[in-house]
Amino acid sequence: MKYNDKVILNELEISIWNESIKSKTNDLYDIFNISKLTKEDVLNYITKYNIPSLPKYDGKKEVTTKVINEILNNRNLSNIPKEIIPFKGLIVSRANLRSFPTNVSFYDNPNKQFDRIQESELVVNTPVIIIHESFDNKWYFVISPIYAGWVLKCNIALVKNEDMDYFINNPSFGVVIEPFLLANKTLLDMGVILPILNEDELNYQIILPEKGKDEYVLRKEILISKNKVQKNFLPYTKENVINNAYKYLNIPYKWGGKDDGVDCSSFILNIYKTFGFIFPRNVSSQNKSIGKIISLEEKSNKEKLSIIKNSEPSLIFKPGHVMLYIGLINNEPFIIHASGDELKVTLTKLKDTYYLECANKLVTITK
Repeated sequence: MKYNDKVILNELEISIWNESIKSKTNDLYDIFNISKLTKEDVLNYITKYNIPSLPKYDGKKEVTTKVINEILNNRNLSNIPKEIIPFKGLIVSRANLRSFPTNVSFYDNPNKQFDRIQESELVVNTPVIIIHESFDNKWYFVISPIYAGWVLKCNIALVKNEDMDYFINNPSFGVVIEPFLLANKTLLDMGVILPILNEDELNYQIILPEKGKDEYVLRKEILISKNKVQKNFLPYTKENVINNAYKYLNIPYKWGGKDDGVDCSSFILNIYKTFGFIFPRNVSSQNKSIGKIISLEEKSNKEKLSIIKNSEPSLIFKPGHVMLYIGLINNEPFIIHASGDELKVTLTKLKDTYYLECANKLVTITK
């Protein structure tokens, strides 16, 4: 299906939008301006997470009080110094970011749908600062630009300033435009940004961050096909937004992006990263900060459809969920979203559904 390829916002206009987004949320972290933390600061980050209400299940097995106490002790709170100078790091393999330093799951039921201590996924080449280590020495507590939590140390390489600048601020870069791309056994999400060293007719020579034996980052040269990576950001057009979304169809829904899936908000985040947007991670922040908000509260379904019509690409929010409105197909309005009901990214007719009934905000990102 062919959509309008007119540029909605240019690179400068997107950077202005990003500054506006940052001003409207407390859930984006300027990690490079965090040079020192007190013990109280670190405790505040770590102890903001509470054990979910019981019962919870780790697979078929119920999580016990003994296991919970072991997890809480592994936070290593008694060994936080009075003053902390954070280490810098880069994510070198797709990482689960957890509320607590454990791989024990906290599912609501034995069917393994929603692990309540899975906060987010951190994608390759995400910069982090490391502010604490678990008692078992297997986990770091990190602050990333979008989230703070526990990540397995094996997923993080330590980084010196010159390497951080090379990977994060390189003027020659490429953006992954496939939902998941396996490169040198490393899984890359849509929106991952990596330095470009060179190119030929068919491929880009990309630099991947790898973890060396000394724990510090190495630069790994690999070739990636030009149809998988966009040099610089994609133009922000209706066609590119919707084409990106269609690529995700049938990708598994996973709460918090666990186990190589996406949830509703990371689906949206990844799509818009390819254009250079900086979005917060969760629905609760996205629906307050990322665009022009039109309230759908106390509107009939017919009134909502009238407001939504011809707004594509736009974001429709209902409590706890975000959907991408893509316009009319065979004269019927459709959304694409990562559905926790169907457990995959799916195309859904909007009319006469509870998604429309519960919709309370329409968000557009335009001039």
